[in-house]
Amino acid sequence: MENKVPSQNIQDVYLNTVRRDKAPVTVFLISGVKLIGKIKGFDKYSVILEANNQEQLIFKHAISTVSTAKMVSAPPPPPVPQPQTAATERT
Repeated sequence: MENKVPSQNIQDVYLNTVRRDKAPVTVFLISGVKLIGKIKGFDKYSVILEANNQEQLIFKHAISTVSTAKMVSAPPPPPVPQPQTAATERT
């Protein structure tokens, strides 16, 4: 039986890290509009950005880029289990 580890969505990891750290982000929309604020929440299709005591619901299909002023310390992905072969089972 094969053990499949669900892959982490790098987008979710990044957004959750900046949300948790309350890091200011710059969001560029595909229209060229630049938004600056903090990520309050997100789901599969949208992001809530807070700026100037207002929240904006932004649909992900309208986002071009999300960036932060400093490096984000995202947790490393979990190790991928190596499949056992006949040679490793004998040792």
